[in-house]
Order: sequence, then structure tokens, then C-alpha cells
Amino acid sequence: MSHHPSHSTEQMNPPQAQAEESIHWGAVIGVGVGAIVLFTVATLISYRFMLHREKELQPLGPDPIPRQIGQNEIGIVDQVPFDVTRAFQAYRDDRNARLESWGWVDRKAGIVHMPIDEAMDRVVKEAKK
Repeated sequence: MSHHPSHSTEQMNPPQAQAEESIHWGAVIGVGVGAIVLFTVATLISYRFMLHREKELQPLGPDPIPRQIGQNEIGIVDQVPFDVTRAFQAYRDDRNARLESWGWVDRKAGIVHMPIDEAMDRVVKEAKK
């Protein structure tokens, strides 16, 4: 019994139908360039339309910037950013000052408020007794 070696490593040409299916790079590049040109032309037309419409709506040019821009308060409206509210900061400072000081709540009834640290220490001492 003799064994004939395989010739699968030999280079074979593709079939004729497959050889005709290669990528036509000229067409691919042409479509890409055409798309870029079309996009550029459409952008320029849109820009010209926008300028024409702007001149139609504001023939004297844009309105001047109001003097109030940049002020913290305009009229009765507080113009600070959302995360920086002065009213909240004042409320917080007042609450912190009350938590850290002594004062009367009701003088007639003899009720006082005390610093929170002192109050917590007293509660712990009373709980131990």
C-alpha cells in the first residue's frame, strides 16, 4: 500500500466567480469623498440660512448685555448657583450656633438649651447611674 502525499499546500487560483467579487477600492473611496463633499455643502447651506434668518430677526444686531448680568441678586430673585444658597448657609450657621451655645428656651418655665456635646455627656452619665 503506497501513500501519496497531499498537495493541499499548493497555491491554487480562486474560482472565476470568486475572483470577480473583489473589493473595488476606487468605488469605495469615491463614495466616501462624495459623502464628505455632500456633508460640507449641506453644512455651508445651513450656515448661510442661519445667518440670513438671524439678520431677518435682529436687523440691528444682537441685543446689548444687560447691566444686571453677574449680580448676586436681581430684583427679589437670588441669582446664586443651585449648590451655593446663602439662605441655607445662614440657616445652617444659626443651627450650629444654637447647638454649640447656652441659652433660654422658656425663661418662665426654666427651660434652657445647652451645647450638644454637654447634653450628650449628661445623658451618658445619667444612663450609667
